Amino acid sequence: MGHPSPNVAAHSRHDIRLFGSFHVGDLELALPVDVLQEVVGFPEAVTRVPLAPDYVAGLFMLRGTMVPVLCLDRLLGLADGQGLRGSRVAVVKSEHTLVGVCFDRTGEMLRLDSSQVVSFAAEGDAIGLIEGAFDLESRIIQVLSAKALARVPGVPQVPRPQSSQPDYRQRTPVRIRKVVSFHVDRRLLAIPMEDIHEIVRLPTLEHSVLSDAVCHGWLELRGAAVPVIDLARFLGLESSGAVEHQDPDMEDLRRVVVLRKDDGYVGLLVDDIVSIVSYTDEQLLSMPMVNGQAGMLAHCINRRASDMEDVTIISTEALFADPYMAHLAKGHHDLYLVGEENTHHTEVRSKPSRETWLIFKLDRLMAVRIEQVVEIVESHGTLVRPPGAPSHVCGVVNDGRSLTTVIDLRTLYGMEATESLDNTKILVVQHNGHRYGLTVASVESIVGIEPGAKIRIPSLVANHLNPELKKDLHEVIDSPEHGSVLLLDVLSLMQRLTE
Repeated sequence: MGHPSPNVAAHSRHDIRLFGSFHVGDLELALPVDVLQEVVGFPEAVTRVPLAPDYVAGLFMLRGTMVPVLCLDRLLGLADGQGLRGSRVAVVKSEHTLVGVCFDRTGEMLRLDSSQVVSFAAEGDAIGLIEGAFDLESRIIQVLSAKALARVPGVPQVPRPQSSQPDYRQRTPVRIRKVVSFHVDRRLLAIPMEDIHEIVRLPTLEHSVLSDAVCHGWLELRGAAVPVIDLARFLGLESSGAVEHQDPDMEDLRRVVVLRKDDGYVGLLVDDIVSIVSYTDEQLLSMPMVNGQAGMLAHCINRRASDMEDVTIISTEALFADPYMAHLAKGHHDLYLVGEENTHHTEVRSKPSRETWLIFKLDRLMAVRIEQVVEIVESHGTLVRPPGAPSHVCGVVNDGRSLTTVIDLRTLYGMEATESLDNTKILVVQHNGHRYGLTVASVESIVGIEPGAKIRIPSLVANHLNPELKKDLHEVIDSPEHGSVLLLDVLSLMQRLTE
């Protein structure tokens, strides 16, 4: 019974974080929701910044504040996607600045235990653009660092207004609220962000004895049975169609917005996720009440001043109070959760934890445990080689925070040397409080594997390896996508180099 979210034990729910994912080309990235101010369409008026790198699209005005816009596809060296005009911009809060990040389309909103996120954070202030990743079984999502986004070279540092400035001291602080907007039968609706438990892709649903024209079935969310309700039909609108995706050549943009109240869950099937919308109380308009109306659509966000479409907010309190919704939430809890919950948690505890490995290329594919990698950086051009250093030491670089010794793995392992390090990547690792950079030709991907999938390198193969390489390679995995991948023992390597 598959589900796009990973398992979380019940005892760890006190350390939960909410992440929003989005796509840049074929890459899926995420940001913690608490650093997202809002998501907007690509602005009509963007002012280019003279002499700025090509990944800085320019500046635009957001309610009187200038926001720099960063093109991630260009920064990450990906092929340009659908063009800036068709993209969206996530406005990210970092320290005292705002930065806009262009992306192609929204993904999901996932509630994860902190132990599920593999951190790449280094000691002190050394942090890369990708600060971590999490494994969703079928795919791996990388987490962007809001702090690093604001510090990308060439991005203008524009201070955001502070409520403590003198001009605002005598005023009542303006409360900014957030909703997540989505389409239902071409109508723009939304739910308050604090009421959303998660947003997930539409999986293959389980059959429910309570299924009807509105409830299509249920999905499992970490031991909870979540009935999936066709929100369009529930509101008396035209449905987006059957659960089966109509066009196999097109990505299914439909999502399930999961809500929770006490032990009851409901999942609302929507056509797509549009954005995160920020608003103030002054923009909120009450919906006129009509006799017999359930009051499900409580308010409307007036955005006419910005020439944007108004957003209608669904009241989650009224939704859970609806007899039909309450019946589905309680019925699925009683039918499918009780009796399975203990078995489910036992399986989670007994299941070996998956390991996450970063695959890179030298003259063959190799991999390192991802938690051993502090950050991945471009090759440095200002290396200082200490006198008497062995041939595999390229030199030492000072990045302004610490010193990193760069190791040429090809030379160390007796491979043919490259003429230049200009196009290489450096995997930065730490050992005994010191930083070391391992040069690699390219970074291929991040994969999750079961510990049982690793096998010892056969002696017949090991005997043909370089003697130095043989000391640090003990296991291999067979990846469906990449074939045989040699697993590098970083601890063994570091101990030999530093003894």
